[in-house]
Amino acid sequence: MAAIGPSGTGTVRGGGWLTVPRHRDGAAVRLYCLPWAGSGASAYRPWARTFPASVEVVPVALPGRERRLREEPLRTVDALADALVPVLRADIDRPYALFGHSMGALIAFEAALRLTRDGLPPARLFVSGSRAPHRPLHYGGLHTLAPGPFLEAVRRFQPEPGGALDDDELAELFLPTLHVDFAAAETYRRPSDTRVACPVSAFGGDADPLVDAADVAAWRLHTSGPFTSYSIEGGHLFVTTRERRMCELVGGELCDLPAGVPRTRS
Repeated sequence: MAAIGPSGTGTVRGGGWLTVPRHRDGAAVRLYCLPWAGSGASAYRPWARTFPASVEVVPVALPGRERRLREEPLRTVDALADALVPVLRADIDRPYALFGHSMGALIAFEAALRLTRDGLPPARLFVSGSRAPHRPLHYGGLHTLAPGPFLEAVRRFQPEPGGALDDDELAELFLPTLHVDFAAAETYRRPSDTRVACPVSAFGGDADPLVDAADVAAWRLHTSGPFTSYSIEGGHLFVTTRERRMCELVGGELCDLPAGVPRTRS
């Protein structure tokens, strides 16, 4: 049963993993959105107001942040995908797509692999602000730094004016989860021949210091289906600074999806 979340968050279902800012029972497609390191489901709440009624936006709430702050964060991309997939499997009752930014892109990819093996492949996978799974880091890895230098590096590479990291007290509260998230993302690898069968759309920021154009283009190797890539103006958090443009592109591709056979919950 869906529960009513905190004021303004809509409904919560899937044991607290899924939030629905705007429930759309008649939606043709559902878009599950995975957050980046240190962020939460609320990052995608504005998307629910932007997409047409044919798309139900469902932000994913990971443990260790926002209303799940008291829960222990999961420490690897595989662990996150293993915990999330049964929730998605029970929720899928129509064609769906997965969107993830940065760490969220890696979780979305792993979820797509597992759901495809279960006979529930996504109609499309959107990966944003992330290196392809086989690509090495261009830097030493921020998660290896001590807390102080780590926080300063994150502020430099992933600036979010007005965000929690600008407040020292809030930053200290979020730091443990942020550190775990960076470790999960930075230590994740998959061979280049690990592929999903669905179409993949990849997005990269043209001024992103963490992910370059080659990292984004390399996602082509991880699908046996069609591949599209986009260069978006901005740094690593272009998903927020260019939110309207992202919604236009993602929404356009969702509206172009062929009609699918509705799926039933198991």
